[in-house]
Amino acid sequence: MASLNRVVVVGGTHGNEKTGVQLIHRLQNNPQELTRESFTAQTLLANEAAIARNCRYLEQDLNRCFTDELLSEAAANKEQALAQAINRQFGPKGPDSKTEWMIDLHTTTANMGITLVVQQHDPIALDMAHYVQQKLPEAVIFYENNTSAADPFLCSVARHGFLIEVGPIPQGLLRWEIFEQTRQALSHSLDFIERLDAGEIDLESPREAEVFQFVEKLHLPRNTAGEISGMVHPDLQDKDYHQLKPGEPLFILDTGQTIPFDGPEPVHVAFVNEAAYYDQAYGLSIMRKRSLSWKH
Repeated sequence: MASLNRVVVVGGTHGNEKTGVQLIHRLQNNPQELTRESFTAQTLLANEAAIARNCRYLEQDLNRCFTDELLSEAAANKEQALAQAINRQFGPKGPDSKTEWMIDLHTTTANMGITLVVQQHDPIALDMAHYVQQKLPEAVIFYENNTSAADPFLCSVARHGFLIEVGPIPQGLLRWEIFEQTRQALSHSLDFIERLDAGEIDLESPREAEVFQFVEKLHLPRNTAGEISGMVHPDLQDKDYHQLKPGEPLFILDTGQTIPFDGPEPVHVAFVNEAAYYDQAYGLSIMRKRSLSWKH
């Protein structure tokens, strides 16, 4: 097996997302599923303390601790210290990382189906998303054009990071169809790396794919004390990746009053009513649907 082609599959970055944890256990017991002709992937259970407590994190979201700034300063809490330890083991983050690929497994309470997240404009990672989408046409590519330094995700420690997000599923639960969709997306991702190593992926041809590019998160309605005073409007609930036009219902106050979307142009939505975002009172993410082209 090629030592330079180091591939790490991660579960439990969020301790209450049990699908990734369960899949890591399966892979550890069935290592042939991690093995391809040119490599055998490693596994990592990222936040074992949070997994044990069935909570997202102990003090800070681990998947927001991998910016260059947080990796370089004195750790202020358990997750920041853990992020720095993961970076030492698998990084260091940047072009000289000893990890070529890191694939992080996540779930969401939102109705997002199979979502393939590419956080940076990395043509190779976009190639992987494009390949997996060809195998699983229902999959959606979620794109955010971060710089490496600003990318807070754990998978940014590797030279190429990729995140698989599947839902809807409540936190702390397992459901077979979500587990199986995650397993299939991961298997196709590992196949892509094998085909790339074998020279079967044409890097000379430009690519184009429909993506949903992150714009911003919108807060739920809050009162003057900062308490949540409303919720996602029922017309928008479960409508992830649907279009939202100016004037259409966005939120509804607990009094029953509708709050319309007041943006200047139509957008698309994702992470609609994501339970994990209630710690910061976010209700959904705004996305821009676009055709993205890239080449090597």
